[in-house]
Amino acid sequence: MEFKLLDIKNNYVFKRIFGEKEDVLIHFLNSVLNYPEDEKIISLTYLNTKINKDQENDKETRLNVLAKLNNESFVNIEIQVQNTYEYEKRCLYYWAKLYEQQLTSGKKYKTLKPAICIHILNFNFFKDKDYFMTKIKALDTETRKVFSHDFQLYFLEVPKITDHYYNELDKWMHFFKGASKETVMAMQTPEIGKAFITLEYISQDPVARAKYEARRKYELDYNTDMDGAREEGFAKGKNEGVQIGFTKGKIGIAKNLLTNHFPIEMISKITDLPISEIEKLKNS
Repeated sequence: MEFKLLDIKNNYVFKRIFGEKEDVLIHFLNSVLNYPEDEKIISLTYLNTKINKDQENDKETRLNVLAKLNNESFVNIEIQVQNTYEYEKRCLYYWAKLYEQQLTSGKKYKTLKPAICIHILNFNFFKDKDYFMTKIKALDTETRKVFSHDFQLYFLEVPKITDHYYNELDKWMHFFKGASKETVMAMQTPEIGKAFITLEYISQDPVARAKYEARRKYELDYNTDMDGAREEGFAKGKNEGVQIGFTKGKIGIAKNLLTNHFPIEMISKITDLPISEIEKLKNS
């Protein structure tokens, strides 16, 4: 092979593979959701099919895959390469938007359908468990009875996949991790094979590679800027702490992080300052 395969976990590549091939996405969803045979997903409708020419480097645009399933559920799939340390808030926000946007003017609450958010993560998010999939629902904490099936979050942590695969979801996780062509062929799963063919095609297409590199450059620049802002905030805050006290040092860190648009919850975790105090700093 004379060309290097692009990284499947790049947002642009991911959407090209899963946002354009209905049978590929259906197979992946059935692997994740694991419904009984008579409830398997058999069709879907893409709700965001177009990738605008500027999307690959537009920080305001989420290159997610959004669809409505034949059982009327809504599903949103996000891929996240780096831990931004506010991801638990973000994933709740994404779910809330997916649920809330169904209720257009004149509709009643009873028309709301399940909202399913699937997050593919290239980092270890749940530190206290080894298995790569985590499924979250709303439960009664005493009876363990599900309060509502409308709330569904799935997290797939790519680094936790083992060297072996035992089912279709395991195979997909190996694909995300960067399985070779030989490994994919040995899987004998047509949909994953089709996804790999799409990956090969995109990897050889100059236009697609240019969009891939643009998105990759944006992500690298953005992450570098955020890391630099945090280091600068710490450095300046620590200097202030040495000069005028530990508490003021924390405030200095908080102010610098606010200046660089860090979420308040994240700043509170970093500095141990109460959220109420950080909000006062923001409004001062």
